[in-house]
Amino acid sequence: MIRISSIATLCLLLAVTVCTAPARADELPKKIPVTVKADKLDYDRTNDVYTAVGHVKVEQDGMRLEADKVTLNNKTGDATAEGKVYLQEKGDVIRADRILVNINTKAGLIFNGDLFMNKDNLHVKGEKIERRSETVYHVENGTFTTCDAGEWYLKAGVIDVDMDRYATGSDVSFNMIGLPVLYTPYLLFPVRRQTGLLIPEAGYSSKDGFLMKNSLFWAISDYQDMTFYSDYRAHLGIGTAAEYRYVLSRDSGGKLFYNYFNTFNEFTTPGVPDTRWLFSYQHHEYPAEDLTIRSDINLVSDYLYFPDLESKKLELRALPYLDSNLFAVARWDTASLYLLGQYAIDLTQQSNDTTIQKLPELRYNLYEEKIAGPVRLNVEGFATNFTRKTGDDVLRADFDPRLSAALGVEGLTLTPRLGARVTYYDRSASSSDSTQRRYYYAGADLNGRFSRTYGADRESGFGQIRHSIEPGVTYSYIPKFNQNDLPQLDVIDTVTQQNLVSVSLINRLTAHYRDASGFRSFDLMVFRVSESYDINKARSDDPEISGQARSEIRGEIYLKTPKLLTLSATEIYTRGTFTSSSESITVNTGILHFNITRQALAEPKARYVIGGAGAKAGKWDLDVQIWRDVVLKQNTQQDYKVHYASQCWGLGFSFTKKPGETQYMLTMDLKGLGVLKF
Repeated sequence: MIRISSIATLCLLLAVTVCTAPARADELPKKIPVTVKADKLDYDRTNDVYTAVGHVKVEQDGMRLEADKVTLNNKTGDATAEGKVYLQEKGDVIRADRILVNINTKAGLIFNGDLFMNKDNLHVKGEKIERRSETVYHVENGTFTTCDAGEWYLKAGVIDVDMDRYATGSDVSFNMIGLPVLYTPYLLFPVRRQTGLLIPEAGYSSKDGFLMKNSLFWAISDYQDMTFYSDYRAHLGIGTAAEYRYVLSRDSGGKLFYNYFNTFNEFTTPGVPDTRWLFSYQHHEYPAEDLTIRSDINLVSDYLYFPDLESKKLELRALPYLDSNLFAVARWDTASLYLLGQYAIDLTQQSNDTTIQKLPELRYNLYEEKIAGPVRLNVEGFATNFTRKTGDDVLRADFDPRLSAALGVEGLTLTPRLGARVTYYDRSASSSDSTQRRYYYAGADLNGRFSRTYGADRESGFGQIRHSIEPGVTYSYIPKFNQNDLPQLDVIDTVTQQNLVSVSLINRLTAHYRDASGFRSFDLMVFRVSESYDINKARSDDPEISGQARSEIRGEIYLKTPKLLTLSATEIYTRGTFTSSSESITVNTGILHFNITRQALAEPKARYVIGGAGAKAGKWDLDVQIWRDVVLKQNTQQDYKVHYASQCWGLGFSFTKKPGETQYMLTMDLKGLGVLKF
């Protein structure tokens, strides 16, 4: 082994210079040792030229350079590595027949080179690769791909790459399995986050006909950008949209979106405007550690916008209200202050004139403030202005203080509570005269937990399992009082007389589990049964009312395994008669997955089933999802998807069917280029 500082410096500079990431010579590690091996080392004093010949190998801190011959002209700064050149650093690899570099200008040439960049799994080959500056490269007769086996690649006569801006190519062909599929005489695409056209989307729908969506990305700066969209639908109209995103600081940022759609005259609907629009704006601000300001504004032109223009999203089609919220929250250890503005759009009606809005609402909360011993004080206070386009505005102030105490002994906890509530209105339901409501309430909770632990923790798998029995009794009392002529604005305005005892029993299994991801504790099973008894109804002389003293019996169960199974179900029966139920089960084996959700209601009669299944077999993914209305005996939506994913590309097909519309979509995704949708 021979250590020569000049040759080491040569090889290290050569390695850094030909790497694709920009670097400066003064950033080179100066104190990390470099090891050089070669069959022969020479120095020509006359010409000031260093030469290493035969099995040249240079290693330093994860960097390795191999070649048959390496030379350095110290006068000109020209360096050469030739003969099976191999350079590896931090996962990036260069293979070439010959590399020429000027260590002063950092310019260089790679002949018959093959570059691999590990971060994006990027392969670039070329007969001649020239580094013209720290960020600009010129490739002749080259190829570009993210495939290790070359299933697809872009081939070009000339490729020019600016790592800070764009890549351009001339005489470009797109090749699959070695065969040319598409050709273009010129191609431009952004290398980094740069302004440019994004991949278009094309498809067909029985409702919208042929559709084409194009988008343009504008990188305004490192902290803000915009995307412009065009949306053509042959059977509906033409739309344009813009989305603006920004980050002002670590504590401030947001996004704004506006979509405008113009319906073709032959497809207009009576009562629906020809021009449709959607506006949304989200912003967050944290001026101080205990102060938060947020906005979530959502406005739409008409109540049929989502069913007509967002038909692929079932949750949007069924949306009853579209809410906008603007609020500021100040928080302290045991208190918080809210200032809220809320505007709602009723998507079930053509007119929004009678929808009640909260503009604004001031709220104050005090949490568990210690008064004396175990006694705690909680306070909720509201001051709200209710307004609407048609109808009278109402000012309401609500004040709700309550005392509670937690008393515990031998696994039992008793929590009595006592409160009083006062609500003021600047007008009643029938006149402009002010009115008010006052009442007190009381109650208590008695909860217990009795448990036993089985087993012991292990290095892997299940460890200790704790079995707990948790009985609970709750009593609630609200006296009867006059609520006549009160405005009905939200849930605060309706108070039901109570003299109620509720009992519940929880059976719980909690497990310790350890695997490669670490240790965790979770509930294996939770089974809860509950029922209430109304004392006032039981005292009634009317047999029909006294027979309703017992409430429905509610049964709830939750099961979960570490990986395979999740199950939850709720069943409600009233005096032995079915009232409602919901069940959900998810099974995932890694290869197969299955999920089904069922919801049923006795009055009004309704039954819904949402089911899905899928399988993963090698590089194939299959997925089916169906939404069904059992009462109407029809599917509200069906989605079928199949996708093949290779190491660097994928091909998928989806079929969606819902009442009045069928849609087909073919997708091809190329790692490193994006997704094509047809």
